[in-house]
Amino acid sequence: MAREIICKNEDNIRVVFTDEFAPWLLENCEGIYETRNNVFTSANTMTDGSTYQGSVAQMRNIILTLRDRPEADHQANRTLLYALFKPKADGLFIYRESGVERQITYKVESVEIDTKKRSRKATVSLLCPDPYFVDLQDISVEMSGWVSDFEFQHLFLSEGEEFGHRVSERLKTIQNDNAADNIGITITITAAGQVINPSVSLVEQGESIEIGTSGNPLTLQAGDKLIITTHINNKHVYLERDGSRQEINEYLSEDSEFLQLMHGQNTFGYSADIGESYMTVAISFKYRYPGV
Repeated sequence: MAREIICKNEDNIRVVFTDEFAPWLLENCEGIYETRNNVFTSANTMTDGSTYQGSVAQMRNIILTLRDRPEADHQANRTLLYALFKPKADGLFIYRESGVERQITYKVESVEIDTKKRSRKATVSLLCPDPYFVDLQDISVEMSGWVSDFEFQHLFLSEGEEFGHRVSERLKTIQNDNAADNIGITITITAAGQVINPSVSLVEQGESIEIGTSGNPLTLQAGDKLIITTHINNKHVYLERDGSRQEINEYLSEDSEFLQLMHGQNTFGYSADIGESYMTVAISFKYRYPGV
């Protein structure tokens, strides 16, 4: 499959760039295959070299070089780029090639169009504050829930046939062989009965997130849903009840941590002060990639 790049903005304007004029041809794309890091060190008196302090990934700069046909409607093509690459708005960059699909969000730094030649060239600079690409779809892992035993067409062999059965794993391991640490997750806890002070733990890190304490208890009723997000710039706890959602971060215990996937093995467990068997727990996430 030839390389295909799709850019989409919040107005749902979507343009596909390939090696064909449609109306812009993708001549080149820089900044998607490499990763750069800021490495912090300190020099010590009377010690050779430096001491490593840490490192962080740099913001990604994607540069698209585009070209339209000599006989094209240049004004219409310029208008399309201006409408697609809006200033101050988030955009979505999607990369597809040979079965690989990745996406990343960006801010538009600049759009420059050379009008000196009959075949116009455009250079678009996109800045990605979060430099990691992610999958297009979430990966979802259930620790406990219901599995359907019922399929159409169905032959009823006896009265009282069960439509499904409950599957419960107190511990569930997610293997992260990706290069990235600190992958944010979404934990969804659905209550089938009364649940008091639910919690989820990450064994390898010795960390847990506890919603509700003895001094400030949280009681979930049947049908309630607890949604915990641990992504960068998106760390929240929400309660969905009777069709409405409210943030309830005030129920977090003082030693709670917003759990994230680290490189290697990640073993999750769950519990509650009361009603643990009424909890349906699911974890969803997207892997993070330092390049495509």
